Amino acid sequence: MGDRRMTNEQVAAALTALGPELDYPPTPSLRNAVLVRLETERAIGARPVLPRRALWSRRRMFAIGSIEIRVQPGGTPSASLPPVTPRALGDPVPAEEAVALAGFEPSLPSGPPPDEVYVIDSPFGDPGLLYAWRPSATYPALPGTEWGLVLLTLQGDEETVVKDVQAFEDVHDASVGGARGAWIPVPHTLTVETEDGTETFSVQGNVLIWEVDGVTYRLETSLDRASALEIARSVG
Repeated sequence: MGDRRMTNEQVAAALTALGPELDYPPTPSLRNAVLVRLETERAIGARPVLPRRALWSRRRMFAIGSIEIRVQPGGTPSASLPPVTPRALGDPVPAEEAVALAGFEPSLPSGPPPDEVYVIDSPFGDPGLLYAWRPSATYPALPGTEWGLVLLTLQGDEETVVKDVQAFEDVHDASVGGARGAWIPVPHTLTVETEDGTETFSVQGNVLIWEVDGVTYRLETSLDRASALEIARSVG
C-alpha cells in the first residue's frame, strides 16, 4: 500500500508545529534607510516638503507637536458651531499665576502684552496656555469674536487639539525661525480635548502652527501670511 498523502490542513499544522524549532536570521530594521530615502527625495524636490514630524498618513492626517491636522473632503464648518473664544476654554487668570499652574512659560510675540491669559486643562497631558489680545490697529478683529489675536501654546506631543480641513491644498508649508510649520488660510474646525470634554469650534481666521523646543504654537489672526510669520518670528 502506498504512503497516504497529507492534506493541506495537515501540512499547514505540521509546518506550524515545526516553526519554533527553526532558527531565523535577525530581521534588519528598514527605518533608517526609509527615512534617509524620504529626506533625500524631499531635498531634490521628488517629494513635497511637509512640516517636520508631520507626514501625511494613509488616514489623511499629520501632526505638529500637540496639534493633529486631518483632511475631511467635502466637509465645511457648520454655521451652528461657535467661534474659538478663550472664555469657552477656561477662565482668565493673572499671567504669573497661569504660568505657575501650567508649569511652563512659553515665549510671546514682541509688542503689546496680551490682554488676558487662560489655562487650558487637558486630560491627556500637561496644561496649555492661551493668550488673547483685543482688536487694535496692530491686530484686526477676528471674525465673530471680541479678539484681535489668539495664541494657543501646548506642551509635549500629546495630540490634544484636532484641526479638520477640506483638502490637502488647504494646508501650506511654512517656516518659523528654521522650524517647519503649517499655514491654514481657509475656514475649518478646531476640536479641543479638555477635562470637561470635547469642544468643537468654527475657525474663520487664518492660522499658523509651528513647534519650537517642545512647545506647539497656534496663532490665529486676520492678518495675511507674511504678517503672521513676522509675528511668529518675533516670538522669543
